[in-house]
Amino acid sequence: MAKTVVPFTAQLVKFETSLPYAEVTARLEAEVSKSASQNIISRIQEVGHQHELVSLVNDVTKGKDFLYFMQLPYSGVMELLEGTKKPTVVVYTIGNPLFAQQIMKHNPFAAYNIPPRFLVLEKPDGSGTTVAYHLPSSVMSIPGVNDPALQAEVEALDTRVEQLVEKVTAV
Repeated sequence: MAKTVVPFTAQLVKFETSLPYAEVTARLEAEVSKSASQNIISRIQEVGHQHELVSLVNDVTKGKDFLYFMQLPYSGVMELLEGTKKPTVVVYTIGNPLFAQQIMKHNPFAAYNIPPRFLVLEKPDGSGTTVAYHLPSSVMSIPGVNDPALQAEVEALDTRVEQLVEKVTAV
């Protein structure tokens, strides 16, 4: 048995907005086609050919970049700990299998961080919302390896993710 530990540095990106949590999440859910993404994982698993995958993704996204996969609400768990009302905290998992294919073609280990996740956090004083995520290029590249094709793919994803977050947090 061989064990390898590869250090890498992830970058956390945070966007702060004065928009209320409900507005940010409503915008995010619209941008990632939440309603059209119902059962998307099982639907993806049923496709048998690349053209079917492309068609499915395009049918759901309607020209947008991302699909909705799931969300994990953490507020209730935090409230149980202290027995008091806490600001809303939800992690959204969003992505696009077509982008994932291109990245994993160059780095199968990137699958560990695909699809991307967003932490959406209501500010404790109710004055707005924070949206945070790991910069895709910081967690999907191969540490210490110069792969221009992979770098181009993850940097393109960086841009798409940033554009999405800018859109849902814009005042």
